[in-house]
Amino acid sequence: MKTSVLNEQEYYRVVYGGWLGKNIGGTLGAPVEGRKELLQLTFYPKLPDGPLENDDLDLQLVWLHALEQYGPGLTSRELGQEWVEHVFFPFDEYGYALSNLRRGMVPPVAGWFNNPFTNCMGSPIRSEIWAMAAPGAPEIAARYAYEDAIVDHAGGEGVYGEMFFAALESAIFMEKDRDRLIQIGLNYIPADCRTALALKDLIRWHKEGHSWTEARELVLKHHGNDNFTDAPQNIAFTMLGWLYGENFEDAILKSVNCGYDTDCTAATLGAILGMLLGPEGLPEKWIAPVGDRVVVSPPIKGFPAPKNLDELTRRTIRVGKQILAAWDTDIVVHSELPTSWNRNVAGAETLQGLLDGKVTANRYLLPEGTIQSPDAELVIDYGPSGPSIGAGQTAALRLDFTNRSGVTVEGSVALELPDGWAGPAECGISLAPGESFSWNAEVRASEAVAAVNRLQFVWKRSHDRSPWAEQRVAFTLVRASRWTLTGPDGVEAEAYIPGNRLDWRSAVGEERDGVYRARTSMYNPVEREIRLIAAANGPISMKLDDQFVIECGETLGFMPAYHRAPRKQYVELVLTAGNHEIEVEAVRGGKPLEVYVLPISVRNTTSPGPNYFHTDVLWGVR
Repeated sequence: MKTSVLNEQEYYRVVYGGWLGKNIGGTLGAPVEGRKELLQLTFYPKLPDGPLENDDLDLQLVWLHALEQYGPGLTSRELGQEWVEHVFFPFDEYGYALSNLRRGMVPPVAGWFNNPFTNCMGSPIRSEIWAMAAPGAPEIAARYAYEDAIVDHAGGEGVYGEMFFAALESAIFMEKDRDRLIQIGLNYIPADCRTALALKDLIRWHKEGHSWTEARELVLKHHGNDNFTDAPQNIAFTMLGWLYGENFEDAILKSVNCGYDTDCTAATLGAILGMLLGPEGLPEKWIAPVGDRVVVSPPIKGFPAPKNLDELTRRTIRVGKQILAAWDTDIVVHSELPTSWNRNVAGAETLQGLLDGKVTANRYLLPEGTIQSPDAELVIDYGPSGPSIGAGQTAALRLDFTNRSGVTVEGSVALELPDGWAGPAECGISLAPGESFSWNAEVRASEAVAAVNRLQFVWKRSHDRSPWAEQRVAFTLVRASRWTLTGPDGVEAEAYIPGNRLDWRSAVGEERDGVYRARTSMYNPVEREIRLIAAANGPISMKLDDQFVIECGETLGFMPAYHRAPRKQYVELVLTAGNHEIEVEAVRGGKPLEVYVLPISVRNTTSPGPNYFHTDVLWGVR
């Protein structure tokens, strides 16, 4: 491999330009986020003194802190911990993933379980930090983007969107041609994913001579989604601005005027063009209102955020130098030598193992804290129901324990369970190098199932028939809620719901239209002001202690988000401590039911971070 040189002043220029462009685009698009009509923006709205706060940049400041804290060996596990410590956003996939992380789950399971927003834009907007910290190494940038995205989008298009952007943006350091950059990004995502299909169609429509407004309509017709944050349509709108834009201003305006997730589309395109043009290539009229300041949203807290773009750029470059060295890229950042690229970029096949991984399973390297070359590997697969268990019910776990060391190991494996639970007996094993032990472990819970239940896998190694060492992997099972579900014909069944989505189909069948009912008890441990949501894709009502609290007789857009469920589908009230009876009635009219029942905090909390999930509420307590 030949050494490539990235001139340090050039590195600074590209990174600073990218962060500046990100601020410009995010500030332009934030005030009109969520509007779905064709817009006619020509400039910023009236601004305060500096840029507007935006999660597109906020979260990447946290990831910069994570890189500084954990180093180049950073994985989804550490990023998940950063969410719990520093991110208090309730938005869509953020809220669901945070609920899972707070209950002890780890990615990718934490990003997949009970999460209806895995196809959304929360992760594609976080790509720049990985590209800038892995300049000219798109395969490494895409790998970090994957680790990031599975924290809250595992199994969804959000993962592919972030990998696409990260690879493209990393390649900007060595490639300036727009079409080749887009193709580099496409190389790192599955050819048949919705994001890739939307982009390939957009490129074809552009070549066929369709106007930008016609291309927008075609994107919506063939790849659109009612949820304005759905990733494929918004990633296409980002690239639409680039394909049709005549210059920086024209490009970001075309992108933002497509509507939908406007702060995301304009911010990402602004970053891409800022990296390509450098700060000197961006129009002063767009720079002057935002300046050099970094503004952080109040719910992002507890870490040393950069004060301005200069500090952000210098800290980005500092971690970038570490990453280039740690990954043995043969890319040298030099203060005097000119930039010179002599590098063959690794193909997308190097990431295939990541994309082939199961979202229902977590992988652990042992000893704890291992980054590579582990002594052992453990995979815990929870199956399609995820990491949940009902009171008095069983959960089937698949555990694969592999000897990754160079010698035969002997000992035993066991599960430590909560008091009153039952599970498999301790099992003796002997494994040659590379050999695996597969364990189908059935766990039965007692009737006293907590909201979060702590279990441990225990590996006891022996030597010369004597105890030698012990390693533990902690994991959690959350309480499945117990409901009584009834179909239109009156057939009734008790069902255990792994998450918050009521599933009549599995319990009583759901093939015809009519009224479907569900009832349960809800245990609230402390008196609190609470938001109860019954989000549905049809008419829905909810009774609390035999009193109607939600009566929505119309079909609204389905939106099971903590902070933006339809107003007619939630109630806010002071709920006393103790047991309460809940009854839900949903009307199916022409399409399968989607119903989520959610216990959420109110918006006005004592500390920034509204509308979070109440993890201590128990459903179906007898």
